[in-house]
Amino acid sequence: MPEALRDRRWQLALMLVLATAVVLRFWAIAPTPLWLDESWSRWMAGQDYGALWRSTRGYDTHPPVYYALLKGWSTLSGVSPAGLRLLSVLAGLAMLPLAWAAAGRIGSLAAARWPRLMAVALVAVSPPLVVAARQARPYALFALAFGIALLAALALLEGKEGRARVRWWAGYAASLAACLWLHSLSLLFAAALGGGLFVALGMEGRLRRELAAFAIAHGAALVLWLPGLLILAEQRARWSAGAWLTFVPADVPAGLARGLATPGPLALILFALAGFGAYALARRRANRPALVLLAMAALAPAAATILVSLVLSPVFLPRTLVPSVLPLLLLAAAGIAAAGEPGRKRAVAVLALAIPAFASILLVTARPEERWNELALWLELRVGDREEVWLLPNELALPFAYGAGGARVEVRAIPAPFPAPAWPGRRPSGTRAVPALRVEDARALVADARVRGRTGIWVVSRFAGWFDPEQALPRALGAPASRDVIFAPLVVDHYRL
Repeated sequence: MPEALRDRRWQLALMLVLATAVVLRFWAIAPTPLWLDESWSRWMAGQDYGALWRSTRGYDTHPPVYYALLKGWSTLSGVSPAGLRLLSVLAGLAMLPLAWAAAGRIGSLAAARWPRLMAVALVAVSPPLVVAARQARPYALFALAFGIALLAALALLEGKEGRARVRWWAGYAASLAACLWLHSLSLLFAAALGGGLFVALGMEGRLRRELAAFAIAHGAALVLWLPGLLILAEQRARWSAGAWLTFVPADVPAGLARGLATPGPLALILFALAGFGAYALARRRANRPALVLLAMAALAPAAATILVSLVLSPVFLPRTLVPSVLPLLLLAAAGIAAAGEPGRKRAVAVLALAIPAFASILLVTARPEERWNELALWLELRVGDREEVWLLPNELALPFAYGAGGARVEVRAIPAPFPAPAWPGRRPSGTRAVPALRVEDARALVADARVRGRTGIWVVSRFAGWFDPEQALPRALGAPASRDVIFAPLVVDHYRL
């Protein structure tokens, strides 16, 4: 094939990959209302930096750095859903050149540009990475920081000397510290990457020579993160006390599929391809240190997270495992590169890309899970002049305020306005800002509504069984006149007084 034709095909393929990545990450991020967790992000970013730090320590389960970055970003982008999400979108798009650079330091992937492009294409259509990049949450930046640390670790395995080596060690330490500050469970990922690098350096026979640099880099990252460790220790007791999540071992395979590959049983294809890539890399001794590093970065955090869920507190696997997607996809790209003759490679590549691409299209074009804008319009048409809307738990006041577009209905967060750290009662979700409803709270709320002449109450709830386990509110209000679940997981009950 003429060189010019090969170059045109290469350029077209590259443009298609980049365009696909951009479309998947930007699709409908403006009209989609903020959901509950994103509303927390906006609320945090709307405070001054001192209050933000205190609120994170007292109410949240994540470090404050993402919220501080989002606050600074929002001064440029505004606080619209698209403006807030754009920070994650840019971090998600930055994963593409990062994948290209990382693939260039891995065995057969570095031999030609097409295998490296396969790694970039897998990142472009990966459902976990697409979802993370579309949300005003810390996961996209967390994955980016971990990916940069992984790239630095791969570069360190090349054994370059002089200033280049010092720069890679400095970049590794800085990105590892950033990773630690972006997620509450980031220590698991840092330990996996550090452990993988330690073993890989030992396999190359360079551990003794690099031991001092290894200790300094990890020590510097831990020192930079020390205040975050203190925050983590303060938050951990609330996690264990919360009942927001339950760990069911039978759900682990589905969680791993959603968190690392694609929803559903077809994720097994990507896992099998990554396993084949690992086998292909292991066949050459020179590739084995990089293989150990990738395998540790891809698999060890998942194993540690499952252990944390069993021993300490349940963890939501799909969002937490996003940083491990890149090393897994690099192994899958190595599997494509080792698939054999060109026709077989093309068939494997099409299959490996088509499944996650189709899943990502379904995810970005689906209706939002929490449609606060539609709910607000629906309530405006139904809530009477002497009726009001109650929100249970009280944190629903955030997405209602940010996503309802100024709905003209009277709203009350129950049992107390958000945040309510001093309000008595249980904290089912592990945050002091969101108390559960007690029997005396329900009676007082209903009595107050009658005194104020209210003729009806519309209760919008999300997982009411956790925040009103004794069904105190239905018992105080009586049987509902209607129940609507068209906005599930939000449930709307209408009571007449």
